[in-house]
Amino acid sequence: MHRVVWEYCDRHHLKRPNRCTTVQPSGTKSLLTGASPGWHPPKAQRFLRRITFRKNDPVALACIDYGYNVIPSQSDKDEQGNLLNDPFDSRVTEWLVEIPVAVSWADLEGCDQIDVSQFSVLAQLDFILQVQGYYVTHNTSATLELRSEEIEPLGQRIYEAIQNDEGYISAALLARFDDLQSFPRLPFEPIDKSTYDSLSEEVLVRRKTDDFCAVLSRYDSGELSEAGPSGCDSDKCMFPSQEPTT
Repeated sequence: MHRVVWEYCDRHHLKRPNRCTTVQPSGTKSLLTGASPGWHPPKAQRFLRRITFRKNDPVALACIDYGYNVIPSQSDKDEQGNLLNDPFDSRVTEWLVEIPVAVSWADLEGCDQIDVSQFSVLAQLDFILQVQGYYVTHNTSATLELRSEEIEPLGQRIYEAIQNDEGYISAALLARFDDLQSFPRLPFEPIDKSTYDSLSEEVLVRRKTDDFCAVLSRYDSGELSEAGPSGCDSDKCMFPSQEPTT
């Protein structure tokens, strides 16, 4: 990677960069290409990925023609506070494109017996430190998912990592909830193999074209505006607003 970048810079009389990355560090771009947006704990062997776009975004419209399902975002509700279901409702402002995803190791023998949601936050931090120490030359884009009882042990472990100069720089923190029904339309929703197979078949049935680039060019005016996962791995904080107490 460094050799090719430096050759390009030398050829065009540009200053060589002191840091390089092979994938633009943007959640939506990397996810659409099937690449990793950083180091984030796997949600499950198979999951339904929901990527946020503004309503009628060219990429989202192309995704519809490509067979993916589109629903309103978590913020689009009716007068009674109920989530809207019709993406073309005039009250809808944002879309969630739903993509059934299976990790590359989903079909390995025995992997379905492992509940990846049970990886402790300390194990996740250990993974991040390995990536930071051996695979990147700058900060790792990473997320730690934790339950409330893991806050104190994590704080102590981060302190030790800094004191011992283990390479820790930063990580995003995301609360982990075991009751998925409390937070509908999550960015990552774990699904089983039969659900994954069924959703994948539905995508193929709805698909109008196999050329995504061609259908995108039909909708794209040349200026694309993206919306995607933010630091907390969603389009916005999904906790209900609370007034400060005195």
